[in-house]
Parts: sequence; structure tokens; C-alpha cells
Amino acid sequence: MSLLKIPFILVSAIGIHISLTSASPSPSSKEKVVPSSFESFAGWFLNRRCLELMKISAWAASSAEVANILAIHIGPSQIPEGIHGARAVRFLRVLHPTPITPAFLVGCIAVAIGGVLRLYCISTLGKLWSFHLSVRKEHRLVTSGPYSVVRHPSYTGLLFQIAGVAIMYGSQGSWMRQSGILQVPFIKVLAVSSFFVFTTFCSWVAISRPAVEDQMLQRALGDEWENWAKKVRYRLIPGVY
Repeated sequence: MSLLKIPFILVSAIGIHISLTSASPSPSSKEKVVPSSFESFAGWFLNRRCLELMKISAWAASSAEVANILAIHIGPSQIPEGIHGARAVRFLRVLHPTPITPAFLVGCIAVAIGGVLRLYCISTLGKLWSFHLSVRKEHRLVTSGPYSVVRHPSYTGLLFQIAGVAIMYGSQGSWMRQSGILQVPFIKVLAVSSFFVFTTFCSWVAISRPAVEDQMLQRALGDEWENWAKKVRYRLIPGVY
């Protein structure tokens, strides 16, 4: 197994980490908008602790595959019997590494593109960026950068990442499915549940939230939003939706 796969794995982990991180302060309770029971649930799920758990899961999956690749390059004679971690190295050597496949590259690129796009959105919105639906005291309509192409580009980036993660970890030739690591019951439960939660919940958020945000901004900004919506007609994908 080539060490060349490691940078791709790390790039995808960094992309997800960026996507789940916000440098701006959270909005106050008065600024948050809770238009539905779904948003109440989404707001709870998107708290700092849950976001940190998702980042840890992404890094754990990436680190496990990187460790497997590195362990394969360590000869048995280089692992002293008495050192701490020798058993872990031997376990990693038992796993079957997978090559760089077209599906892996497509998934990795999709995750990276999604991360870059969301970072662009975060930097463009600045203090207005938030995981929670909110109208801040100093709220203004941002129409530059990616917001001149579609109205909710951060969710476009999230869709890229959801598709990328599904391909990287769920495709037939993926390391998660082919390495044998899922034969360990605890790891299987943790990996499958993390994969299901990330793909299902994030897909739900990315598809349903743009319409809710449009209604929120239309009520808050009125004609300013109406004029912007006439110029930027699509929510997520130009010419499609």
C-alpha cells in the first residue's frame, strides 16, 4: 500500500473538520429563530458537543486508515515484544489496506471541495455565520462571493461532503468495508451509527433548511431579500434548485 494515500485521507478529514467548526460567537437566545419542531431538534443536534463528536468520529476513521497504512510499512522485526502499543500495531497489520481507487479519489475530492466552499462561506459571512438560524442585531444581507451564485452555498458544500463521505466509506471497495475492521463489534456499531447519523441528518438539514432560511430572511429583510432572490434564483445548485 502506497503512502501516497495518506495525504488524501488527511485532506478529507481536514475538510470535514472545517465544515463543523465556527469561529464566530453563537447568537444569543433572543437572536435565534425557532420556526419549527425540526429546527428545535436541529438546533439541539448542532450544539458544540455534538459537532465535536462528529469531528472526533471523522478523525478517528481517518486516523485508523492512516495507522493501518503505516503499520504495513513496519516490519515484524521492528516491533519489540515488550513495548506499549505493540499489540495495536499487530492488529493494524492484520487489517487489509485498500489501494487508491477512482471511487476513493472522487469521494476525497468531493469532501475537500465541500470544505473549501464552506470555508469560503464562513469567511464571507464573518460574524453573521452561525449553525443556528438567527437574525442578529447587526444583520445584513450578504450577496457577494458564493452568495452571488446561489442563495445557500454552505449547504451546497455540505451536500458535496455528504456524497464524498458516502463514497469514501460506503462504496464496495472502501477501506471501511474491505479492511476487516468492522469485524470488531464495538467498532462496527460506532462506525455504522456515526456514518448513518452524519449522512442522514446532514442530508436532511442541507435539503430542508434553505427554504426555512429563505422564509426567515424574507420576513426580516423584506424588499432587500426579494430583490436579491430575483437576481440569485437558485438555492443550492445553479439551474437546478
